[in-house]
Amino acid sequence: MQNNYLKISEVIEPATVDLTMDGIQKKEEAIDFLADLLDKAGHLSNKAEYIQSVYEREKLGPTYMGNFIAIPHGKSDAVIEAGVAFGRSPQGFQYETDLGGGEVKLVFLLAIPNRMSADAYMAVLARLARLLVHSEFCDDLYAAKGYQDIYNAILNGEKHLEDLAQSKS
Repeated sequence: MQNNYLKISEVIEPATVDLTMDGIQKKEEAIDFLADLLDKAGHLSNKAEYIQSVYEREKLGPTYMGNFIAIPHGKSDAVIEAGVAFGRSPQGFQYETDLGGGEVKLVFLLAIPNRMSADAYMAVLARLARLLVHSEFCDDLYAAKGYQDIYNAILNGEKHLEDLAQSKS
């Protein structure tokens, strides 16, 4: 059964990908940095309001996933169109939460408009989480030299998930 929910490959773009995250040393700096990419790419009407929604979501449960990965996200009226910012930090940075945390090297920041249904929102998160459990996908993200490599990794990962879903039906 194929769903028609939003795909990461449909909303990531060159302007929202950074493969060095120079100077980032903690979670708050990473969220601000990646939100700035989303803002400059035209996804946000109010960066501060969007960031507030990310921290409100953080209070519900940590978005640190282990394995050097974090997926912070916020759903807000300040999001004009859904977007994803991706950052890779070769040196890593601390991603502390109320329930612990750890070192992060890969971070996806999702910006979701309030008008998106809860089911569609959860489907985007679930798809990304399923991609990130595959070591080949993470290896491709670490090896990427530029945006096109990131895009291809996401596209190939999404195709792999669709193939798996079809083989089970």
